[in-house]
Amino acid sequence: MYFKRILFIAWSFLTAAPAWADADTLTVAVVGLPRAMGHPYALSNLPTIYTFTAIFDALTFVDGKGEVKPWLATAWKQTGDTTWEFDLRPNVVFSNGEKFTADAVVSAVTYLQTPAAVADTIKQELSALKAARALGPLKVEITTNAPDPMLAREVSALRMAAPEAWQRLGPQEFAKNPVGTGPFKVENWAASRISLTAFKQSWRPPKVDRMEIIALPDGAARLQGVLSGSIDIAVSMQTEDKAALEAAGHRLQAEQGTGVFAIILNLEKDERLRDLRVRQALNYAVDRNRIAEVMFHGLMNPASQFTPPNANGYDPELKPIPYDPAKARALLKEAGYEKGLSFVLEAVPGSGVSDSAIFQQIAANLAEVGVKMEIRGIPLTQLSVAMRTKGAFTGSAFAVDYGTAPSLDSLRALKLHSCLNPVPWYCDPEIMPMVERASSTASMDERLKLTRTVMRRYRDQMPAILLWDIVYFDAIRKEIGEVPAVGTWIVYDRITKRR
Repeated sequence: MYFKRILFIAWSFLTAAPAWADADTLTVAVVGLPRAMGHPYALSNLPTIYTFTAIFDALTFVDGKGEVKPWLATAWKQTGDTTWEFDLRPNVVFSNGEKFTADAVVSAVTYLQTPAAVADTIKQELSALKAARALGPLKVEITTNAPDPMLAREVSALRMAAPEAWQRLGPQEFAKNPVGTGPFKVENWAASRISLTAFKQSWRPPKVDRMEIIALPDGAARLQGVLSGSIDIAVSMQTEDKAALEAAGHRLQAEQGTGVFAIILNLEKDERLRDLRVRQALNYAVDRNRIAEVMFHGLMNPASQFTPPNANGYDPELKPIPYDPAKARALLKEAGYEKGLSFVLEAVPGSGVSDSAIFQQIAANLAEVGVKMEIRGIPLTQLSVAMRTKGAFTGSAFAVDYGTAPSLDSLRALKLHSCLNPVPWYCDPEIMPMVERASSTASMDERLKLTRTVMRRYRDQMPAILLWDIVYFDAIRKEIGEVPAVGTWIVYDRITKRR
């Protein structure tokens, strides 16, 4: 039923006459829209990111090399063990005309300390924040609960909402009518499409007059949209789309990601997976090199650890897990599964890193050592809900990334993949004291050392089937100029469209 619905949505979109397909409108096709709509603090994972970079800005921006760049803050300094001062960009306004000042930062930090924010992802990711106070119209002091040398990097996740609108509307109504300082403002938010108009007074005004963000879960439909001219940019594409795009004069753009893709093993649901030998066997059974070579055409590399090479805390001495089916069989036998075992994987089909054909190949590898992995397709919205709801998964595994965006800090992924998650699927109490020490040390050198130790522990414990360092592939029409992006963080204001 789910796949029939996808095909119907795709057919309806592609056969309609898109009024927005003109030189003044940028049309972007994504896998899905944010489940919490325009609530700036509720969610931070995919597909939220694709939309929010058009509407909201944070204090800083971390580029693809992991360097912290000025954004709404132009300068910052640590003034004490737990205090930082940020100088704010002058002459910035929100899309409703409110001025951006220190009050907006105070409003955001204050909200994250309230009971209403407890379930919000950004609250969990920015748990170090304690308070903020204005030192002047364009200067703000942020206090943390413990020393945090990474704060300037971490506040790249702190999106600024217009404080007066936020207070007047409240989080739920604001989500329907979001107001930020980004290059576009929302005109209409529907179930499968967001219509936006250029915010010309933005401090980074766009080069097109309008933008449409369309939810198209099916990858083939996104590709056909680009080829037909109804879509300008389609995200989450596959390497095999390159030939068709280039034959028509378009291109497939590869962007180094900010995470590592993995099949997450839900230890809370399936006690068999609590046996390290079983997790090791599943990892040794997968031929990552062949998948990377044949199915990704050498454009993705097998991961060596649960963080990408461009993230702070990556350990260059770690090597990818070898393909060793004989060792996998021996480990399964030792664990009492000589006759094999079976489990269900819940996965979202239709993107470059989570394509059904790739999961089928992994299933074939596992079958060679006696493991049956049933692949059950689910929509992205269902995955997002399940990751935040206790007992919502029906299978023993699901596919998602260990993501470090936007801060490119390796420890960020552990907000989800550790005991820190309110609904954990993996909890290793032994490593948590070191995670806490790494998160609170005032020394950058000490933090790096501790983070690498944590990453080694995760690799040794194999809480997931570690797959590859993510590279994102976007299909882009020939009329579209440069599409700068850091993984899934697209800088929309720099995109041009030729007539």
